[in-house]
Amino acid sequence: MGRIDEVVRAVFTDLGKRPGWEICFADDFSDDGTFERLQQLAGIFPFRLLRPSENLGRGGIRNLLAQEAQGRDLVFLDGDCRVLPGFFAAWESLEAEKPNAENLDADGQRKAYLGKVIYDDSPPCGFSRFLSQGSGVAKLRLRDKADIPPAYFISQNFRVSRDVFHAAGGFRTDLLGWGGEDIDLGYKLMRMGITMGYCCQAVVRHPSVTGLEAYFARLFHFGRVNLPMLVGDNPGLADQFKLPLASGPYALLFLNPVGFKLCRSLITGLRHWPWPFALYRYVIFNSYARGYLQARPH
Repeated sequence: MGRIDEVVRAVFTDLGKRPGWEICFADDFSDDGTFERLQQLAGIFPFRLLRPSENLGRGGIRNLLAQEAQGRDLVFLDGDCRVLPGFFAAWESLEAEKPNAENLDADGQRKAYLGKVIYDDSPPCGFSRFLSQGSGVAKLRLRDKADIPPAYFISQNFRVSRDVFHAAGGFRTDLLGWGGEDIDLGYKLMRMGITMGYCCQAVVRHPSVTGLEAYFARLFHFGRVNLPMLVGDNPGLADQFKLPLASGPYALLFLNPVGFKLCRSLITGLRHWPWPFALYRYVIFNSYARGYLQARPH
């Protein structure tokens, strides 16, 4: 609950007096006082507050927002992400561009656009430093970010036309716990022929990840529970997640139990040391890949 004030105030500070924006917040049946605080803030700032009669989960609550919104285009923002100055101007700049093949797909529909997500770099530790450089597509080394794989679709900050979102079926709601509903949407958009652009000027800041053990446990759960379903529906995701490295002779190196325990101990026990990013990538891969292998039938 503590961050919601900062999120709401940052939105309206950057929005200013721009017309044409409808701001909606949704509370997914929380019980920690967040809804009550949002009710108070709704008396100060002009936004619509939605709350279902039961918890809908990560996909369902976003689908509710999309259903209730009135605009032609939807811009999604996670509830723990604070917009940085220029956020709304960056999204509006897409409207100012002359329509051409760069920002329309083959059927004349709008592209889906990903904004930039960075993480707080405090408290100072290697993982905060790793994430502060940008999440997801920000780490891709593609020319002009013009060929973004659907596996890099993240829902913390993105824009898509309302019609396209509903035609894709929105976010899936059968995944358990954390992760994957945004990747699934990326693949559904790809199958519709919707390409993804990158609006790097629309930036949001996410709190830093400091509970590393809990973070890696969440990745393991994702790999064991959600990733098999996602790969089953979207086979190309296996290569995007480097899953072939988790089997055969590659596993001797990339899933080496000694190397995994050593790297995890280093980055969680001595997190203030400036470890190379390769150690974090190694533990991230191990966390979800081990979960994935555990779920596969032998």
